[in-house]
Amino acid sequence: MNGDDRDFLRTFFQCLIDQPLEPTDPRYVPLYRDRRLHADDPVELLARGIEWTPGKSVQLLSGFRGTGKSTELRRLRQRLQASDYLVVLCDVEDYINLSTPIDISDFLLALAGALGDGLMDEKLLGADPKHETYWERFRNYLLRTQVEFPELSGEAPGASIKMTLKSDPTFKQRLQEGLAGHLGSFVADVRQYLKECVTRVKQQHGAGKELVLLVDSVEHIRGTSTNAEQVHTSVETLFAGHADKLHLPHLHVVYTVPPFVKVRYPNLSALYEPGGLQILPAVKLRDGDGKRNDEGFDVLAEVIQQRGDWQRLLGERERLNRIIAMSGGQFRDLLRILAEIVRRAVRLPIEDRTVDDAINQIRNEFLPIADDDAQWLATIAATHSASLQDVSRLPAFARFLDTHLVLCYRNGHEWYDAHPLVAEHVTAQAAALQKPKRRKKR
Repeated sequence: MNGDDRDFLRTFFQCLIDQPLEPTDPRYVPLYRDRRLHADDPVELLARGIEWTPGKSVQLLSGFRGTGKSTELRRLRQRLQASDYLVVLCDVEDYINLSTPIDISDFLLALAGALGDGLMDEKLLGADPKHETYWERFRNYLLRTQVEFPELSGEAPGASIKMTLKSDPTFKQRLQEGLAGHLGSFVADVRQYLKECVTRVKQQHGAGKELVLLVDSVEHIRGTSTNAEQVHTSVETLFAGHADKLHLPHLHVVYTVPPFVKVRYPNLSALYEPGGLQILPAVKLRDGDGKRNDEGFDVLAEVIQQRGDWQRLLGERERLNRIIAMSGGQFRDLLRILAEIVRRAVRLPIEDRTVDDAINQIRNEFLPIADDDAQWLATIAATHSASLQDVSRLPAFARFLDTHLVLCYRNGHEWYDAHPLVAEHVTAQAAALQKPKRRKKR
């Protein structure tokens, strides 16, 4: 392999890094332009929910990690700014530890803090001396309610609260416990702060201006092997039990939510009318009856073409089609497989063995699969339904969705399938379990 080939592979590899894209990025491909592939454009539906609900609104956006939510939120921001809205896009992962249970108190604290930080942008409030961040205000709230946290003492208490909330799970838990008896007054304080922020925005930009807060990365919430169920329950409680507190005054809000919330709390969208819940499904590569969907393969081939010269890497389109098929229509998994191929390449175009090795490497990250899970996954692959026998299995199904073992598609209605990387494996594993065990000869 010569130096030019190595430079090509290095550049291609760097372009396969999974990160949110702005709509103006040359790598961005508008997935929802083809009605044959997607009947509805979720970004347009979210935008209409805001534009047609003057003053305030609240909506949810869900989908698997890797379906492009962060990128589509950026497209929504561009769409709304073109309609003369002022938009703050925040990443809640910058403010909260997402591997521990979440509570309405620390979530609202993060929202108020994120909005206050976002308004410091020069296109919004900039260096307005009257604007204070909520971290500064929250310090005064704690003094008024006599909730004490010694670790917050120092010269920059506001910055300390922001940093400690994310980095110290013990502080986060004590904060939840400390505010539990003051939740009503805390919610009122947050709402008053948000109202003041909107008032300042209107004073600076005009009374007709409306403010939108887009809250990204909430769907990244996931626990560890020891607290996953506790974390899932806390997210359900947040968005179902405290839905009224997430309707913020004088503000349009879009929250991203994990797919498992919809599974654990049916008809969740009824709590967030009139906008409800929009879902980003995986790109459909075949129909539920197995018929190939050429439009899905073509749009994902375009996604890769915008990243680099796949023909120089793979040679044949059939190789690219195989890689796309094994991704299940998931951007993240598609980029991971291709990155693994690039990393393993020893000549151009690569050999079939390189593709096999890369796919096996990504597949092995899903394995091993417990026998009970394999039987259930095989049933999902065969029926394209959740195949839930009773409500007690909802947490396990939520885990399937969260780990990509099960993917969700939509063509008129939602349907499910086992990830192509494991579909054959679980079918064979389930079949082997059905075979009667041979008795040992005496």
